[in-house]
Amino acid sequence: MLIFLNNSLVPEEAAKVSVLDRGFLYGDGVFETLRVYSGTIFHCNDHLDRLFQSAEAIYLQLPFTRDYLIEALYKTLEANHLNDAYLRLSVTRGVSEPGLDIGGCPSSTLTIIAKEFSGYPDNLYQSGIRAAVVNTRRIPASALNPAIKSLNFLNNIMARVEATRLNAAEAIMLNMEGYVAEGTVSNIFMVKDGIVKTPPLSAGILNGVTRSIVIDLLKENGIPVIEQAFYPNEFYTADECFVTSTLYEVMPMTSINGSAVGSGQPGSLTQTILNLFRRLTT
Repeated sequence: MLIFLNNSLVPEEAAKVSVLDRGFLYGDGVFETLRVYSGTIFHCNDHLDRLFQSAEAIYLQLPFTRDYLIEALYKTLEANHLNDAYLRLSVTRGVSEPGLDIGGCPSSTLTIIAKEFSGYPDNLYQSGIRAAVVNTRRIPASALNPAIKSLNFLNNIMARVEATRLNAAEAIMLNMEGYVAEGTVSNIFMVKDGIVKTPPLSAGILNGVTRSIVIDLLKENGIPVIEQAFYPNEFYTADECFVTSTLYEVMPMTSINGSAVGSGQPGSLTQTILNLFRRLTT
């Protein structure tokens, strides 16, 4: 595998980052995960918009243009001979002496990793995934802006550890007020009486690219959707639930804390939304 490191494509074993890099020391940086379908990066500009916004929010001035990043992403794809893949683009503040002061970083560190990926197995979409409401709360917006897609992912990792111990594939994180926020790598939707509900951005969630696409698809197809805060007990009376992300696309969530959601099988509305989404990727 060839990895894009700063300005060059290098073999995986040669792709080294300094132990003094602030990404390694403090998780001081931002990232994006992008999906590639048949050689085309899906909604590339939306992901780059968020990357630049995240960087600006942490006072990280990116030393490259959008066009440069797009070229680097496609170079990495082509060098690895990939048509269906995911890309992980990361930017750290770069190398500096240990310490919290962000001054003294001569340049940022850019890495792009490309991995073959054609989606999750079909049987997962036919059965759905298990989820669990965990004790680890989403970091409040007053502590860290949820719009920042930060390299510091420890909050999500601890939530995922909890979920794994509960035999669940995804964790449902609540905010400090006890409302449903998001998954560790996904946004959350529930369906009741034909109406789709998802937590609002004010619940302290990341505005997922796939989340935005799905909301637009729902509105365009006359399916009622509301962004509204709700407590986790509403899951137990829901007809359907699903999560969205770059890699999940639209994934049915059929069990929460060991209790079936609705019939315990992926619902028809979830399947409709998945089909609508997949039309965009072909």
